[in-house]
Amino acid sequence: MTRRRGRRGSPVGVAVGIGVVLAVVGLLVASPRHRHFYSRLFEGAPSSVPTVTAPAPAAPPAAAPAPRTPPPPSVSDRPAGFAKPIVPDPATQRPPSPPPVATDPSEETPRGKESSQKRAMAVVPRGGPGDRVVVKILDEIPTRLPISGPPAGWELKEFAGRAQVDVVRDEGRVVFRLSSERTSFALYRDVVLNVKEFPLLTWSWKVSKLPAGGDIRERSADDQAAQVYVIFPRWPFPRINSDVVGYIWDTRAPVGLQTTSPQSSSVKLTVLQSGAERLGQWVQEERNVYQDYVGLFGKEPPQVGKVAIMIDSNDTGSQAESLVGELVFHRAPVRTGGIPLLKH
Repeated sequence: MTRRRGRRGSPVGVAVGIGVVLAVVGLLVASPRHRHFYSRLFEGAPSSVPTVTAPAPAAPPAAAPAPRTPPPPSVSDRPAGFAKPIVPDPATQRPPSPPPVATDPSEETPRGKESSQKRAMAVVPRGGPGDRVVVKILDEIPTRLPISGPPAGWELKEFAGRAQVDVVRDEGRVVFRLSSERTSFALYRDVVLNVKEFPLLTWSWKVSKLPAGGDIRERSADDQAAQVYVIFPRWPFPRINSDVVGYIWDTRAPVGLQTTSPQSSSVKLTVLQSGAERLGQWVQEERNVYQDYVGLFGKEPPQVGKVAIMIDSNDTGSQAESLVGELVFHRAPVRTGGIPLLKH
């Protein structure tokens, strides 16, 4: 009987395997979607004058966008590395899925085209020589407020129902007003910085209506009126693989609670406000995101790629409303001797 010669471990098999790996890496780099992301995420810090990502044509004052019918939901287009329906693990994935957001010009939907055009006109906040990086609600204040819909630079993702987003002026602040009636949606903005250099994040928010029974500790009641997220994309698939540090205003969970999202193990949350005691009041927040990341993930953070502001009340089938102002990353104060002073 003639014994067939095995091929396991042969030089030819090893060469084929290496070739396959190199082909996959080549396709990844060649993809306009990933190439654009990495060129934006890892290019050098700007000069003291911000650089616009694309020439900004003259535009009339912002107006409410015409109603559009969202594309059908698609599970494969759900972005990962985020809380709740934004980034569920495959084992805990649940409907509804967000509408697909096209990034390649050849396959953009009308909503995708409008979103990409707005982002092209916006300045991407970046770390640089200054003492702070401001993530503005509006890069330019129009003559009239309020305006409806996401402004330039912000990308809207709807996960359940239709979003109600307005930019309003409240007590002298230009802020987002987010309203949820059994809906779930988030606003994203690109931000590129090293959180070790700019560890302190400040913002203000006001909640006027809490989702009834919302509780981050219960997956079936995972709704919050106000949520702020800092997103850390990870190599090699930044669009579907991220670590996320989130701060929430919960209805029932206690202040100070730090927990993993019931929807994703890559999302770590801290409850900053809870209940109705400060309802209707502007509350100023400050967090050391660098220290929070290291404490929650147990490792050094990668570079920040995005921030997000979110609201949802779909799990509890209730209503919620909040206002959220601009986010500001501050360079760490320095003690005498050049030692950074880090704090919460």
